[in-house]
This record gives sequence, structure tokens and C-alpha cells, in this order.
Amino acid sequence: MASSWSSWLDGILGKQEQGSSYDPILGTISRSTTGAYISTTKASSFSSSSSASQALKDVAAGFLCAGASALCYAAWRHYQRRTCLRSYGRDIPGSGDADPVVGRDDEIDRVVRILCRRKKNCAALVGAAGVGKTAIAEGLAQRIASGKVPPQLAGARVVEVDVGSMIAGTKLRGMFEERMKDVIAHAEASEGKVILFIDEMHVLVGAGDYRGRHDAANMLKPALARGRIKCLGATTHDEYRKHVEADPALERRFQKVHVGEPSTKATVAILQGIKQRYQDHYGLEITDAAIDAAVHLADRYITGRQFPDKAIDLIDEACSAFNIEERTVKTVNPDHIAQVVSRWTGIPISTLDQEEKVKLMHLADRLHERVVGQNEAVDFVADAVLRSRAGLARTGQPVGSFLFLGPTGVGKTELAKALAEQLFNSDKMLLRFDMTEYASYGSVTRLIGAPPSFHGYHDGGQLTEKVRRRPYSVILFDEVEKAHDSALNVFLQILDDGVLTDGKGHNVDFKNTVIVMTSNLGAKHLTSGMAEKNTMESARNLVMKEVQTFFKPELLNRFNEIVVFEPLSYDQLKEVVKIQTKSVVARVASKGISLVLSDDVLDVILSESYNPMYGARPIRRWMEKNMVTIISKMLIKGEANEGSTILVDAADNKKGLKYEVVKKEITVDA
Repeated sequence: MASSWSSWLDGILGKQEQGSSYDPILGTISRSTTGAYISTTKASSFSSSSSASQALKDVAAGFLCAGASALCYAAWRHYQRRTCLRSYGRDIPGSGDADPVVGRDDEIDRVVRILCRRKKNCAALVGAAGVGKTAIAEGLAQRIASGKVPPQLAGARVVEVDVGSMIAGTKLRGMFEERMKDVIAHAEASEGKVILFIDEMHVLVGAGDYRGRHDAANMLKPALARGRIKCLGATTHDEYRKHVEADPALERRFQKVHVGEPSTKATVAILQGIKQRYQDHYGLEITDAAIDAAVHLADRYITGRQFPDKAIDLIDEACSAFNIEERTVKTVNPDHIAQVVSRWTGIPISTLDQEEKVKLMHLADRLHERVVGQNEAVDFVADAVLRSRAGLARTGQPVGSFLFLGPTGVGKTELAKALAEQLFNSDKMLLRFDMTEYASYGSVTRLIGAPPSFHGYHDGGQLTEKVRRRPYSVILFDEVEKAHDSALNVFLQILDDGVLTDGKGHNVDFKNTVIVMTSNLGAKHLTSGMAEKNTMESARNLVMKEVQTFFKPELLNRFNEIVVFEPLSYDQLKEVVKIQTKSVVARVASKGISLVLSDDVLDVILSESYNPMYGARPIRRWMEKNMVTIISKMLIKGEANEGSTILVDAADNKKGLKYEVVKKEITVDA
């Protein structure tokens, strides 16, 4: 019988090697190696009193072990509750290394008033990313540390809770809920002396979710309703609308505090307040002019972000780059800020020094180097850029918006390319859209992106995504008259407000772009004007009449200028030939070969390619076919190589060209 008691005690103490258990009511012992009990009933008797005494001692030892285990678990849970905020949060410092908070006194005062309320004493800071929501929480901690708060908040701690750390490692059901309950219990026990700060508070919705019942938000609601804990959250407008407003019970427990973007003047004050911290960190001197430049350039060129975040990042990266270069002079000036902006945006930016002023004043001359004739169009474009760079352009609109009218091959597209090259040192900064591809009703979704729940929603729009990546560019909408009316309506918002709302509801800034639209409407009046002995002025009137009939008045009225390009004369086309031949000479020179053209070559090219209906385009096609192709064959055959000189002259019949490689005395007739 002693073995029976031993087996029973082993079961109590967790020693079930043979799967045995004793039922004191039935007086049975069950043994099973597979977990299924096979009962065998035996009479309960004991052979001696010593065996019963030992068994009772064993039972007592088992109860003592169980009690000790329970005490250890209780002690561990008590330790977890006491240290939960240390494990899943951090105290926001109120002094020491904390950056001073400047210009947010009104928002901090509002938060203090909310936290001191008897009920619904929780605030939600809602604002765009980078406007300083977290800085307000830091400012609250600094104000508490300085003692400039009501008695209800005196000595309180502002603890930032990391919801991600609470979720991490929760392998079993109930672990997250246990951690969340510990945090809530600790905050309640502090009697208002612990203020929970939850950055990105929208993550509470769905955190630790199990079938939509036990996420962090639902666990927090009862404590918030009782008013026994003080909480401060922060999130963006989009996330607040998507997650918090979707849960009315959660929304009403938080008092919304709007955090707006500070003005440029306020941003300068913020940078002045934190300047010393950056100077001490990098061992540099940051001039006041550098701070002004950071605010000005960030406002002008960095459109997708908010103050003060973008200006602070400019100062930080300029100091970092300056420090890495190990210069002897330890002073950050506006030029260093401009270099950072140039790296971020990919465009050449400098302070408006004397060289830049000269370049702007001669912009029209530089454009004429690539665009022949069209003096009116070139002057309009150059003047618009000049006003923008001088800071006197109309605010809230693109740098310039133009509608170019005229026949094909007169320089409409070429002027847009030349402008991109002058502004950004590369015509690759031209964003070109062929509007014949947007002739259907649904094509507007290709420009701005599909609406929610539609296919391609996450891809974004072709126009909006390109401008978001290149906010400072020249945008060419070619043959705009072929676009669908729904696509044309998109341009109304761009031309009037300088912004465009994409399919996701985000605003894309067009204020740093130059908008150029081209159209061939009425071109027949210009090309047939001379044949019908009409004056150019009457031809212009006919063109404008046709344009006004086709386009809506609200679209035409939003352009800065509507420019009519005149057909190119014979002499002007000869200038085009000169420009095109210079391009070919440069391409051949890149191979180490000199290309020399006689004066008669220009006359042959123009006479063979001249077509007043198509302007300058036939010239380029003829040169590619009859000049570039032949020179390419000479290179491939080895007739000309690096160091050679190719002489090009008119053929004897004046209807073609002949080529001569001087060094090898090889002549090829075309």
C-alpha cells in the first residue's frame, strides 16, 4: 500500500513517469503509459503507521512546494507590474539633453488644461508629419520639470509607451493583454502622476487583436472612461481619420488638439533656439544667414515635407557633411545649405550671386541658341522665369503656364527642352506627356491615380508620382487638344492653385514647375497664310478663334500666355540647319574624329529637306539618314578612326554630299 501513496504523491508533485494517479474517493489507482487510465481497484489498507506518517510528510512537502511556487509567481507578477513602464516605455526627459521647445506655448497650454480635467482628461495631438507633435510632449515634460504647471501635474512623469515592444515576444494568447493590463494598472496606481504618451496612437487600433475584441484600444477604453489615467497621443490627420474616427467610442475619449505647421518666421525662431545644441555636437559655428537660408530654401524647393522638420534636417545634414570634410574653417554658411538642397532635389541651386543674375538676364539669348525665331514666345518664357527667381511671381501658382500654338516643326517642343536645360543643366529634367495616350474617358486615372478599391490604386498616377519625385521641373503636355475632357479638367486645379489632388487624396505641389501645353489647332491658317496673301495678324486671329471654340474659357483664362508660333522662313530654317550640323559635329568629335563641313553643305541639306508644311523636322530626318548613317558606316568599316578628319562637301550635282577621309585619301560619294 505504501507504493499506492507514493504514486499518488508523485502525481501531486508532478512526477508522472508512469502516468499513475490515485482517486481517494473510489480508492483506485490508475496507470497508463499512453495517457489513458486503466483502473484496477484494490483495498485501501496500510501495513504500518510509519508508512502513513511518511506519506503525510510527503503530502505536506508537496503543499509547501506548491505554496512556494505560488508565492514566487506572485512576486514575479508584482515585479512585472512595478517595472512594466521600464520595460515597455521610456521617461521623456524634462531637462538635460532635451532640445528646447520654441513656439508651441499655445498647444502645450491646451494640453495642460485637458490633462487637468476631471473626466476625458486625454489629449490627441493631430497634425502633419514633421510639424512637431512629439516636441509638444517634450515641452510638457520640460514644463513639469520646471514646476510651471498646476498642482495636479506637479511631479508627474511623461512616459512614452512603445506598443511595438509590448507586442514583441507575445507567443501565447493572453500575454499581450497581461502586459497591457500591467501598464494600465501602474498608471492608475500613480493617481495622475504618470502621463502615458503614445506616439502614432493609431497603432492602438488592432494591436494584439484577436477577432476584433481584445486589441489595445478596447482594453484602454474603460480606464480612459473612468478618468483615472492621463494619456497623450499623437498621429497624423490621415491616420486619425482612418483609424481613430472610425471608432467613435475611442474618439470621444480623446480631446483633439490640432498642431499646425509653423510659419517661416516661427521656424527661424525654432532653429535659433536649438542652434547651440548642433554647434556643440558638431563643434561648428552656424551663422544666422545659414539659418535664414535653410528656412527660405526649404520653403522654396522642398515641397513634400513640413516645417520645422525639413529646415532642421537641412541644418543637420549641412553640419554633418561639413564635419566629415574636416575643413579648417568651422563655419556653416548659406552656400553649404544650398549644396544640401541641390543634393536632395537634383537641381543646381546657389545663392543669387552676380553670376546667377547675369545668367538670368541673358536667359532669352541662351534660349535663342536652340530655338530659331519665335522671339515672342522666348521672351514670354524668359520673363516668367525671371519673375519667379526674383521672388515676385504670383504665389500659389506654377512658375509659368503657357499654351503654344502653331504648325509642327516650328520649335514648340524645342523651346520646352531648351528651358529645362537652362534651368537644370539637362533637358532630361523635362517631363513629357503625349496627350494622344489620354484620349479615353478613364485616362484621367492614369494621370492622378486610381481611386481607393480600384485596380492600380497603390501605383499612383503617372503625372502625380513624377512631379512628387521631381517637384522642380518643366512639364510638357504635347498635342493637348487630343486629350479627353476629363483629363483637361485636371489642369484647372494645377494652373489655378499650383496643386493637384491624386487618387489617394494627397496634394501634389506644382508651384515649382513650368507648365507647357502644345497644340496644332488652327495650324492650317498659318501655313496657308502666305499663299492666300493673308497677313500674319489675320492668321493669328483665325487660330485664336478656332482655339476658343475648342477649349473651355476657364482653361484658356488660366494660362499666363497663349503664344502663336509662326512658320519658319527659309532663312530661319537655314539657321536650324546650322544648329543641327553643330550637334552632328559634336557627336562625331566624341569618337575622336574631326568633321569639317563646307559652306555648300548647308545649302544642300536645306534644299533637299525643305518642306514648309513640316518646318524643321524634315531637316533632322534628312541629316540622320544621309549624313549620320554614312559616317557610321565609315566608322564600322574602319575607313575612319580616332584621329581621322572627315571633310564633307556638296556633290557635283548639288543634290547630295561627298565625304573624304584626309589621312587615308579615301573618297566615298553619296
